[in-house]
Amino acid sequence: PNEYYGHRENGVYSSDAAAASEGLSIRKGDGTLVPFTGGDMRFTDLNGDKVIDDNDREALGSANPDWFGSFFNRFSYKRFSVNTLFTFSSGNEIFNYTRAQLEGMNNAYNQTENVLNRWKTNGQVTNTPKATWGDPMGNSRFSSRWIEDGSYLRLRTVTLSYDIPFKDGFFKYATLYATGNNLITLTDYKGYDPEFSATESVFGQGVDNTLEPQLRSVQIGFRLGL
Repeated sequence: PNEYYGHRENGVYSSDAAAASEGLSIRKGDGTLVPFTGGDMRFTDLNGDKVIDDNDREALGSANPDWFGSFFNRFSYKRFSVNTLFTFSSGNEIFNYTRAQLEGMNNAYNQTENVLNRWKTNGQVTNTPKATWGDPMGNSRFSSRWIEDGSYLRLRTVTLSYDIPFKDGFFKYATLYATGNNLITLTDYKGYDPEFSATESVFGQGVDNTLEPQLRSVQIGFRLGL
């Protein structure tokens, strides 16, 4: 379940000659073949018929992690204590729909600065295809180009506290503390946040649909016990 299924990309043709040497094409609705040229994405021809179509799609990974969970630690020294909560996920892939919209160059949306490195001339080596209005060759199609490793390790919360000493009386305790939330996330994911859920449906898991990242915050407080 939750397998991504699409084309496998293998870089960008650096020149017209490089594209012609492989001889791959797409088939238009009227049956005519249109060859790939310099600046187009190189897709894997799985069935070897020299035509890139739905028959060349394959499994690209799963939104389901191999491992996920959390672990908690508490360290104390005299009147100081540190509490940490880490969460993690490993082995899951993410469909970065946000990047597909902002780097696909197949619409009128503003694009990220990564498209400045797009292919422009024969001989240029880049991993970003040329900009062509309407994307007639399907360079921005659903492919491994948009599938990313969603593994992460996150410092969910960390709290540093100090128990203030005082004589016994009306108050039982006094504690000064500082808490940080989502301060550090270790991940190779290119989006804002590898931990999200766009929908409760199982079919929408692992799709980064232009979601806002979780809030990073710091709180300072004082607890007084009666």
